[in-house]
Amino acid sequence: HGLGNLKKKKITPEACAKQGDCYPDKVLVKGVDVLVETGVNSFTITSLFARDEFHVALEGPELSPTFVEAHGNGTYTVSYCVELPGFYKLYVRILQIDGTDTLRKDIFQSPFSVRVRGKAEAELQALPTESDQVALDSCTSARQATQGRWVRFDHAERYNLVPSFELQRWGEVLEVTRDEYVWIPYSCRMRPMTLDNLRDLYQNRSHCLCCDSYIRTLFSDTMSVLGIFNKAQHEQTRDGSLIHNNWEINGMAMAWHDMAYFEMCLQKRPNGLSVENILETKAEKGRVAHHVATVDNTPGKFVFTVGHPWSGDHRVARRSNYIMQDAQRATFIELDSDIDIFDAFAFTFPRIYHEACDSSHVSCVISDRLTVLGFWEMLIFAQML
Repeated sequence: HGLGNLKKKKITPEACAKQGDCYPDKVLVKGVDVLVETGVNSFTITSLFARDEFHVALEGPELSPTFVEAHGNGTYTVSYCVELPGFYKLYVRILQIDGTDTLRKDIFQSPFSVRVRGKAEAELQALPTESDQVALDSCTSARQATQGRWVRFDHAERYNLVPSFELQRWGEVLEVTRDEYVWIPYSCRMRPMTLDNLRDLYQNRSHCLCCDSYIRTLFSDTMSVLGIFNKAQHEQTRDGSLIHNNWEINGMAMAWHDMAYFEMCLQKRPNGLSVENILETKAEKGRVAHHVATVDNTPGKFVFTVGHPWSGDHRVARRSNYIMQDAQRATFIELDSDIDIFDAFAFTFPRIYHEACDSSHVSCVISDRLTVLGFWEMLIFAQML
């Protein structure tokens, strides 16, 4: 009844953000079952505006990927896929009101408590064996490595999702991340690495980077943590005179929204990573194919990166996760299957609400340590080297 009254009054998003009896009070969730089976489950959200953005996360034995479909009339269908049985918390959070006003609040009922029940017989039949994991090829492309899920390490061990001979090395990774979740790709096996391993792979190579602050922040901060950049170089590229400029330091060349500079770097036959990034814009198929061809027959690897989702932390900037999801889908449809794509959106979305680090980025340095997502992104990129 209250929802209908506010719709009749045609309240503005700005007023709703300030008004005490608007959001989150007027966001209604229906159809959340407390007991569900493994697989795909869904529920609905009803709100006042057609372009509201929500962050929905299922947290438990795994961090389930979720998909929010906006129907353009203030109703939204949320779907999530969960494979591991157990007890979960389902969080429903408002990121932006009508795509214009940041709010970042849980709805009043959030989190919901959900138990996921596996079918006993099917679960036993589907349980991976040690030999299944060993038989998986190591990840050699970002396409493979970024299609997966976050699994709590004790459950990854219980369900044989990591080989027993690598348990000690994955324990060393957890010491670096100080986090209980590991990223498990569906179709390949990640190689665990420490910071020393990453340093050995990234240093003494030439890398080409383009085009925005997400890529700049990720690589500048990582090179600082690995000791490849000194303090002055890190400060210049992160917050100083080079923040919005092209630069090249110790084999790392960053093109700041400058395609000509990026292409000039590619022509030098880099023997490390060549990373091109988009956010809300669509990939230009011909241009990307040209970049791939330039890097072909060199020791280097080209990776096209679909941008990180928007956490809503920055109250001034305006970005739409719906537009970024459209760009993500279009990239996989438009680009040829032999072009390597790093799906940063799917990889980071389950974790952006808690782990944004400087108003919009999710991969950076805090207290001289890489954030969880920062480490894992660089670990995935390292699988290519």
